[in-house]
Amino acid sequence: MLWTLDKGVRVAFWGGVSALVASLLDILGLASCHLAFPAVWLITAATYLYRASLMVSPPGKSVVVTGCDSGFGHALALHLHKLGFRVFAGCLDANGEGAAALKRHGSARLVVLQMDVTDQEQLAKAAQEVKKLLPEGEGLWGLVNNAGLCTLGPIEWLPMKNFRKDPEVNVFGLIAATKTFLPLVRRGKGRVVSVASVAGRVTAAYLSAYCASKYAVEGFNDVLR
Repeated sequence: MLWTLDKGVRVAFWGGVSALVASLLDILGLASCHLAFPAVWLITAATYLYRASLMVSPPGKSVVVTGCDSGFGHALALHLHKLGFRVFAGCLDANGEGAAALKRHGSARLVVLQMDVTDQEQLAKAAQEVKKLLPEGEGLWGLVNNAGLCTLGPIEWLPMKNFRKDPEVNVFGLIAATKTFLPLVRRGKGRVVSVASVAGRVTAAYLSAYCASKYAVEGFNDVLR
């Protein structure tokens, strides 16, 4: 099992919980805090790490990823394919260099789809293609909303068309993709993953349009959850 920062944080969290439980047991006279604490921490940490180590079996599972022309989406599509998933890679330009690279490095399990998330007609067509290629009765195990863009500039100097451009892709495109593929995700008892940003929690100068869109993504996913 790969050790990551989030696992360290969770183990530390259960250490804190264990300290509280051990203190309570000591106050009640049921056990010595010095003996109870390591025992409880060992049990809780081991239980968490066991659950975290459980692996998903990729064969028979399909994932749709948006924004696969380059960057995170491109890398994720190839990685999921390498793991054994069936991948439907949505590209803004299905005839572009990024799409060609996916086709070159992938196999029959990696299908490139024309998918501009701001175009409902393209989304609907992509969903129909996915549905047609899925085995009978199988749904989607996952949808990864990755497509996005970032506009930079001082608030006073950015025209309104630029403020509308980021949300059109990052928010409304994400919502449209989610609504389009949600029936297939429900059928497959899958999950929806949306790529947000630290800019959805903390703002930065010259990123007003981008930050506003990512805060909206956080809100939408909280409601969806």
